[in-house]
Amino acid sequence: MNETLVQRVQAYLKPPACRVPLAAVSMAFLNGHAIESGIVTAAGERVHASITVESRFVVQSITKSFTAAVILRLVASDKLMLDAFVSEWLPDVPNAGRITIRQCLQHTSGLPDYGALPDYHEAVQQGATPWTFTEFLHRTHAEQLLFEPGHGWRYSNIGYMLLRRLIETVCGQSFAEVVAAEVCRPLGLRHTSVIRDREEYQTLAPAYSIYLSSDGSPVEVRRRYDSDWVATGVVASTASDLVHFYDRLFAGDLLSSHLLGEMQRVARMRALTPSNQRFVAPSYGLGLIADPLSPYGTLYGHSGGGPGYTSAALHALSPRRQPVTVAVLSNTENFFEVELMAFTIVHALTE
Repeated sequence: MNETLVQRVQAYLKPPACRVPLAAVSMAFLNGHAIESGIVTAAGERVHASITVESRFVVQSITKSFTAAVILRLVASDKLMLDAFVSEWLPDVPNAGRITIRQCLQHTSGLPDYGALPDYHEAVQQGATPWTFTEFLHRTHAEQLLFEPGHGWRYSNIGYMLLRRLIETVCGQSFAEVVAAEVCRPLGLRHTSVIRDREEYQTLAPAYSIYLSSDGSPVEVRRRYDSDWVATGVVASTASDLVHFYDRLFAGDLLSSHLLGEMQRVARMRALTPSNQRFVAPSYGLGLIADPLSPYGTLYGHSGGGPGYTSAALHALSPRRQPVTVAVLSNTENFFEVELMAFTIVHALTE
């Protein structure tokens, strides 16, 4: 991997390494035909004792891009309709008769989120048993919409929790099985899967959390955290697999041009998420963060953050050059640095 590029990325690892000495990132990019990948630490090492380029990381909300791809493939097979009401499959969910599948995918449903709830964070940090589907609805007051569906924008994991349940209802299989059948196997993603249980969680790259710590020192998360707290379902993957996923998604390997166009139709983010520091016009498609005014061309991708793991993936579509796809995965909670690393790589590949 290019030494200058490694040094640029390494600079963003120094702050988190002060908190977490074993901080490292796995990064990959496609600029042409071959995917390049590598491991970088704050010390500049290209190897890490416990992490290789085939190590799997939790990718958190990047999972939303996988969810959207599954939904659109079910639309293609006439099992779903984007503008159908959620109540057709989940009649007992509050306001399901007012909310469409498209609105859940694009965060325009008006549904609340659990990310800002103090009770949620307290329960996660104490190692409590994850809430059930019904408890998530009750504790977030899902019956009280934040705005009329289709007339606002607010990031909502609850909306994607409903989509996960809808997928399982329509297909009669687990979310993990459907993602494998509709996305991972068709694209040959050998290192990508939805995490099913605590046992699978132990096979991931070691990751370190300040968030879960009681004294401010980093703790290893794999035996301290239950991934069922991610009510949307959560994917584990490698940087190279994520690059392949987004590259092939936009190349049309999963979706028709019509449905890919639906995925790329964006709404402007009215209430910003933390992941907007380098976006000119932060927008959201179907399972995709987007920036139609990016200096690198139209930009799509997603980011994710949670206990011990942080991720960012970007796909730049420029009319003047070949597409560039980048993924950066971290084993600690350095959300802003990881996004800056991804943008740094995109900039280096397009300058």
